[in-house]
Amino acid sequence: MAFVALLYAHHRGAHADGEPIAALSVTGISSVRRQIRQSVRAGAERVIVVVEKMTPGIAGALERARQDHKALQVVHGAQTVHEMIKDDDVVLTIDEGLVADARAIEAVAKASGAGAAIAVWADEHAAPIDGERIAENRIFAGIARFPGQLVRTVSRDIGDWDLQSTLLRSALGEGSVIEINAAEIATYDPARRREVALCWVRVVDKESAKKATDIAILDAQKGVLDWPARFIHPPVENLLTRLVLPTPLTPNMISVGVFLIGLVAMACFATGWLWTGLVLALIAGPLDGVDGKLARARVEFSKWGDLEHVADKIVEYGWFLALAHYFSTTGHPGAWALAAIIILFALAEAVQGEFFRRFTGQQIDDAGKFERQFRLVAGRRNTFFWSLIPFAFAGAWHAGLVMIAAYSAVTFFVMQMRFFKRIGEYGEQHSEKIAANFAKTAYAFLPEREASSS
Repeated sequence: MAFVALLYAHHRGAHADGEPIAALSVTGISSVRRQIRQSVRAGAERVIVVVEKMTPGIAGALERARQDHKALQVVHGAQTVHEMIKDDDVVLTIDEGLVADARAIEAVAKASGAGAAIAVWADEHAAPIDGERIAENRIFAGIARFPGQLVRTVSRDIGDWDLQSTLLRSALGEGSVIEINAAEIATYDPARRREVALCWVRVVDKESAKKATDIAILDAQKGVLDWPARFIHPPVENLLTRLVLPTPLTPNMISVGVFLIGLVAMACFATGWLWTGLVLALIAGPLDGVDGKLARARVEFSKWGDLEHVADKIVEYGWFLALAHYFSTTGHPGAWALAAIIILFALAEAVQGEFFRRFTGQQIDDAGKFERQFRLVAGRRNTFFWSLIPFAFAGAWHAGLVMIAAYSAVTFFVMQMRFFKRIGEYGEQHSEKIAANFAKTAYAFLPEREASSS
C-alpha cells in the first residue's frame, strides 16, 4: 500500500496563452508545483500528474517540479491512471488550480478510516470558492482522498468524462464518505503562533494568482514576536519576500546571506566600527525574517532549515564577544564579564525554552497571555540592539553593553519563573500522580492554585 497524490494539469483557464491553469504562477512557482510540495509534506510517497496536452508552460513547470520530487510521474490522459495505481493504494486529489491550506490537505489525508474522505463547506455562504454542490448547503472544497480500487475502476472506464468530478460522484454514490467540514478545522497554528484563517483560492487567471500570492505572504507572518519584529520588520519583510518570490533564490540562500552580513557586523564591532556594526545588525533583523516567509509562502522547506537558528545564535553571541574584545582593548573594565553575562543568560533561557517545547509540544513564549505579552519586550537580539540606539547616539556604547547584560538577566529570571509555573501546570494536567504530589506537598500558608487561563 502506498499514499499517492493524483493532481491535474489539463484545464484551460481564462488566460489567453493556451496553458493549463496548473501552470499559472503562485508565490513564484506554478500552482501544480505548489500542490506537489504540499502533497509530499502531507505524506505522499508518489505523485502523479494527469496532463492532456504537454504545452511548453506545463512541461517547464513539471520539469522544475522534479527538482522537489524526483519520483514525479506524468500520465497523458485520465484513461492511463489505472495503470499507475494499485487497489490498496490511498489516493489524495486536489482540484487543479486550487491553492488550499496545508492544514486542510493534512486533515483529509489523515482522516480516520480507509474509505473516501472529502473536504466540504457545510454552509454554501461561507465557502470562499465556487465548488461542486454535493448536497443541500454542502459544497465540495476541492480536496479528497479515495481508495485506490475506486480510482482504478473510474479511470479505466472514464471515457470522455472528467476524472475529478467522476471520482467525487462515484465515491458519494458508494456511500460511507467521511466529510470534513473546512469551517471546523482549527485556525490556530502553533508553528506561526497565531490564528491564521484557512487559505482557499481557486487560481484561474493572473488576477486570482496574484490574490493567492498576496494571501500566502500575509499568512506567512509569525505571531508572538518582540516589538521590532512585530511593528517594524513586517513591511520590509513582505516587500523583500514579494521581490524574491519569482527569483531562483531559495530560503537557504537567504539564510546564508544573513549569516554573512552577521559576520561582517561582528568584524565591525571587533575593530571599533561600532555604528557600521549596529546598522548591519539592525538590517539583519528583517532580512532574517525573509527566509522563513519565503519558505512558508513557497512551501519550500529543507532539512537544513533548523540550522538557521544555530547560525543566528552564533552571530548574536559573536556580536557580544566582538564588542567585549573592542572594549577590552580601549580600557573599559569588565567587558568580557558583561559579554559572558549576556551570552550565558540568553543561552540558559534558550535551552530552557527548548526543553519546554520538547516536553510540552508548545513554545513557552506562547504558553499564555502573560508570556505572549512579555515576549514583546523580552530581551532578544532585536530588542537588545534597538535598545542600544539611544546609547549609541550618546556615545555611551559601554553603558549600552551594561544595559543589555541587565536586560538579559531580567528576561531569564522572568521566564524562569514562568517556566516553573507552566511546567507544573502541564504536569498536573497530564499526570494524576504529579497532580497528587502538588496537592500533597502544598504549603498551607499559600493560596490554592487556580486553573490558568491562556
